[in-house]
Amino acid sequence: MRICLVCHEASLTGAPRIGFDIAAHLDDVHDVTVFAKMGGALIDLPKYERLRSSYRVLDTHHEICDHTYGQRLEQAAATLRDNKLDLLYVNSVAAGEWCEAGRIVGVPVVLHTHETSDSLPFLLSAVCTPKILQFTDLLVGASRRAMDDIETLTETTATARLNLGIFLDTEAVLADAERPAPPPRDVSDRPLPTDGGRRIVAMCGMAQPRKGPEVFLEVAKRLPNCDFVWIGPWAPPETTVNEPAYERAKSLRLSNFFFTGLTDNPYAHLRQADAFLLTAHEDPNPLAVAEAVLLGCKTVAFSATGASAAMLARCGYALSGAPDAAWATSVLPKVLENDAGPWQRAAADEVRERMASATKLNMLQETLERLAPPANGGGRKPRNGTR
Repeated sequence: MRICLVCHEASLTGAPRIGFDIAAHLDDVHDVTVFAKMGGALIDLPKYERLRSSYRVLDTHHEICDHTYGQRLEQAAATLRDNKLDLLYVNSVAAGEWCEAGRIVGVPVVLHTHETSDSLPFLLSAVCTPKILQFTDLLVGASRRAMDDIETLTETTATARLNLGIFLDTEAVLADAERPAPPPRDVSDRPLPTDGGRRIVAMCGMAQPRKGPEVFLEVAKRLPNCDFVWIGPWAPPETTVNEPAYERAKSLRLSNFFFTGLTDNPYAHLRQADAFLLTAHEDPNPLAVAEAVLLGCKTVAFSATGASAAMLARCGYALSGAPDAAWATSVLPKVLENDAGPWQRAAADEVRERMASATKLNMLQETLERLAPPANGGGRKPRNGTR
């Protein structure tokens, strides 16, 4: 089967990583092409080497391209015709114009939604169309809420749904966590001290308003006896949006706030943390939460953020409401003091068992093979992945 998977970008973030993992898994037995609307460092990771020969950057992301919807749709349809595909996998609503392009050329279309009601209105108006589900044969969700939200906002019921959730290559995460990594640094370029015996609280992601960096920074200010590490891009030019929290960090010059910058191995930093605090205002089902639990962090999230609270009701600390610096400040010291060794190990074991990638990816592959027309669905590659 000839499959095209389209990502909105190739950054080292959750949704693109999930898309590339799906593409690499499918490429074992099918011919897979990967398109990214905007490039990034993800394709350079060794685990995705097999995808490079069929990978292409389109430069049609709304942040860098001013083409109209019609122009992007025409370009996408032409690209699909040139590639003569059997199945189109659109890896986020931020690449949603490809759903209509797939319908135009007559291939089955899968839409994988990672977005919820906070970001969907913009994407449905500026990037794609509220009719997106009318062009979709299967809706895959990072969470049930993500699928419910797009159906509610588009007033359309998906033809078929699959709540895939999130998944991890758990053994790779555990192995990468043991690799050395450069120390996080503060705004004065001072490295995180390693000999002070202080507790470390981490958050992971790109510092943009959706991720709540202002909440994380405020908690760091209120808890000077702990060190706070933002794992990922914090400062320009690595960040792609104007982030007031960056300027505030420069003005506060906190001695207990550090950031790693862009990193291809967040796990080494998560392994060093005592607690993980998810400050995102909206994040349907972030990988970092499961990764933190797997690596033994005491993990805290807020229910209004997304699906993480449901998992942390069993495996961590789930707080009701939206991310709030005052509440986090009151809870974190108690979390850090709690001797939860056996409970944390049980939580890590649960993540290792329930979220291993092989089971979920095999289930998705079987679903996609049923979706593609039988006449086009044959011709599997040998299991070793040779073409």
